[in-house]
Amino acid sequence: MRGIYVHVPFCARACPYCDFDFQVGRTPDVAGFIAGLEREASGRGQELAEWTCPEGPGDSDLADAPWSTVYLGGGTPSLLGPAGLAQLGEWLARRFPGAGAREFTVEVNPEHGDPSLYAAVRAIGGTRVSLGTQSTEAEGLRTLGRVHSPEQALASIAAAVEAGLRVSADLIVGWPGQTAAGVQADVARLTQAGAEHVSVYALTIEADTPWPTLVRRGKRRLPDSDHQADMLAAAEQALTSAGLQHYEVASYARAGAEAQHNLLYWTWQDYLGLGPSAHSARYFADGSVLRRGNVRGLPTWLADPGTPAEAERLTPEAAAIEGLWTGLRDLRGLDVGAYLRRFPAVTRGWIEHRTRRQVARGNLEWAAEGQVLRIAPGRWYWHDAVAADLLA
Repeated sequence: MRGIYVHVPFCARACPYCDFDFQVGRTPDVAGFIAGLEREASGRGQELAEWTCPEGPGDSDLADAPWSTVYLGGGTPSLLGPAGLAQLGEWLARRFPGAGAREFTVEVNPEHGDPSLYAAVRAIGGTRVSLGTQSTEAEGLRTLGRVHSPEQALASIAAAVEAGLRVSADLIVGWPGQTAAGVQADVARLTQAGAEHVSVYALTIEADTPWPTLVRRGKRRLPDSDHQADMLAAAEQALTSAGLQHYEVASYARAGAEAQHNLLYWTWQDYLGLGPSAHSARYFADGSVLRRGNVRGLPTWLADPGTPAEAERLTPEAAAIEGLWTGLRDLRGLDVGAYLRRFPAVTRGWIEHRTRRQVARGNLEWAAEGQVLRIAPGRWYWHDAVAADLLA
C-alpha cells in the first residue's frame, strides 16, 4: 500500500495558533495551483517512474492502483469549493489513474460542509472527510479563532454521513478555560452526530504564529501543560467510553474506521507528497529510505515546483531507528516480524538493546509472546520522551 498527499495551500483566514503552510485569500487560483502540480509531477517524472506497484499480501485487488490512498490536506481544501475540487479530482484521475481505491480523504472546514460540497467530494472518488471541528463549544471556537459555530460543526458531520462519507473529526484540547466536562460534551456531540474517528491534539503555540502577539496584548493566554494533560486524559476516557479504540497516539476510531492514509506513516509505507511543503518517503529493499521535502510558500513553490527544498537518503540503520519511533505511534503495537522485513539491516537483538531503558522504565512492553512491541497501557502520554530516547 502507498499513498499520495496533496497540500492545498489556501485558507480564507489565519487561525492564531496555526503555522501550517498556507496563503490567505477567499478566491484561490485553482487553475494556477493545478498547473503547478502538473509541473511538479512532470519534473519528477523519472522518480515517479521508479515507484512500482505493491505486490504484497492483501494488495492483489490494487494491482492496477499503485496509489491506494489519497489525502487532500492543507490549508483548506474545501475552500476550493465544488468546482475547484472537481478540477483537482480530474487532474489526479488523469495523472494517477485509480489512485485512492482504498481510501480518499478530503480535509473540510465545517463552514463549507454542505451537501453540494460533499457531492463534489463523492464525485471525485472521496470516501472520507477530515473535519476541522476543533471544538463544539462557542467559547472554544472563539478562543481558537475559528469562524464556524457549534451548530455548523455538528451539521457538517451529519451532512457528510448523509452523503455516505466516513467522518474523521479533529478536536483541540487544553485551550485556556476548557474543562473536563466540556471535553466530555465535545466527545458526546461529535460521536452522536456520526464521527467514527476523532483525532485529539493538545493546543500547541508556535513562536511565529499570531497567538504570542495576542498574549502580549492581553487577548489570549498561553496554555498550561498540566491542564493540557488533564484534558487529554478526559478526552481518552470519554472516547473509549463511547466505544472508540485509542489506536494511535492522537487518534481514536470505531472498529474498521481507522484512517488508512495516516497508517501509511506509522507502518513504513511509501507516500508521495505534492504541493508546497509536502513531504515524500520511498523505502528500499535494503531498509534505507529516501525522504524529500518541497519548498514552503506557494509563490516559491510555483516558481520551481519540481526542485525539492531538502532530500536525504537515510542509511538502513538510521531508517530503522526512525522506523522504531514511528511504528510505536500505533498503540496496538509494532509487529516485530514486519519491522525486520522492512528494515533487514537490524536484528531483534538490536531492537531489544535499543529499547531496554524504556522497557525497564515500564514505558514499553513486549506482548503476543514477544512478537509485538508496544507502548505500555497508560504510558502514551510519554510517547515523545520515549521517542527522544530511541532517536538519541
